[in-house]
Amino acid sequence: MSTRSFDPLRVAIVGCGNISGAYGKSLKTRPDCARLMGAFDVDQEKAAAFVKEHGGRHYPTLEALLADPEVEAVINLTAHRAHAPVTSQALEAGKHVHSEKPLAGTREDGRRLVALAGARGLRLSCSPFTFLGEAQQTAWKAIRDGMIGRVRLAYAEMNWGWIESWHPSPEGFYEPGAGPMLDVGVYALTVLTTILGPVARVVGGASILNPDRTVTQGPRAGQTFRVTTPDQVTGVLEFESGARGRVTASFYASSRQAGVEFHGDGGALYLSTPHDFNATVEARAGLRGGEWKRVSYLKEPYRGVEWGRAVFELAESIRTGSVQRVTGTQAYHILDICLSILQSADEGRPVDVASRFDPPPPVEY
Repeated sequence: MSTRSFDPLRVAIVGCGNISGAYGKSLKTRPDCARLMGAFDVDQEKAAAFVKEHGGRHYPTLEALLADPEVEAVINLTAHRAHAPVTSQALEAGKHVHSEKPLAGTREDGRRLVALAGARGLRLSCSPFTFLGEAQQTAWKAIRDGMIGRVRLAYAEMNWGWIESWHPSPEGFYEPGAGPMLDVGVYALTVLTTILGPVARVVGGASILNPDRTVTQGPRAGQTFRVTTPDQVTGVLEFESGARGRVTASFYASSRQAGVEFHGDGGALYLSTPHDFNATVEARAGLRGGEWKRVSYLKEPYRGVEWGRAVFELAESIRTGSVQRVTGTQAYHILDICLSILQSADEGRPVDVASRFDPPPPVEY
């Protein structure tokens, strides 16, 4: 981000669940960029606890939050199934939106949100935004500079293990509109499409490996639930550029296979995770053998994920007119890829990905 000063963007959070604390803490680190006005959750106790810790007003209803003229932008941290309706209500109320992933659960809802934001002249931002991380930008710069030659192949692994081993309300992760590809595969897909461009065609494979799950954390520990969407998904990707790729996303495996590999005519590059901003970046020259060497970061990386970074970028783009890198159009393309992979797995045939987007420009340090 630039060092230009501007009035902080006035934001409010909808959804005070598991990830809201990370957003709340991060927002407080940049009071010059974003000002937290308050929060709402259907669980009033969660909202009250959130604002007690992070500040702002406890809104009694979503309507009250959206009616507050002081709120300029909504940060949508609701459950997967609520992303599209909450984002739609916020845009209809004239608020800019940053939503957690996925943008929506269906293509129809995703297209409608992008169109609505455009028609209202509002900014729509959506996770994953981790391609903004210093490690991810370093990997992209190395590829742009020709460190490994023309990239023709990429592999990505997002083996997230059993969500119920750490999340107190895991059922939503195993329902249609969520699942491993839409919840964590999107991190890899966003990095891959940022660097390699849009995906034109996919072939998918998907299974429900473990249909009966048990909540292990929190007050509902011991309760069982059924998995209703595949918990193991693999997609083969044909990029419009001609490159090929493969992405695996799992809520079953917790594997030593992790991260993203780019393979080019002159070598290979490895990003240990598309998620953390301080991921390891290594490159190897040559087509066979050779020593893996660390690639120096373009800038000292943030440790882990700076959860407010997309909101800070949104604030700057609104206030100064600078380019918006985290966009609803890319988020819709990622949604389209994920649903196309699942459609391909269900129908047993390749599926063309109809949507396209303009990749964002690199971050300027």
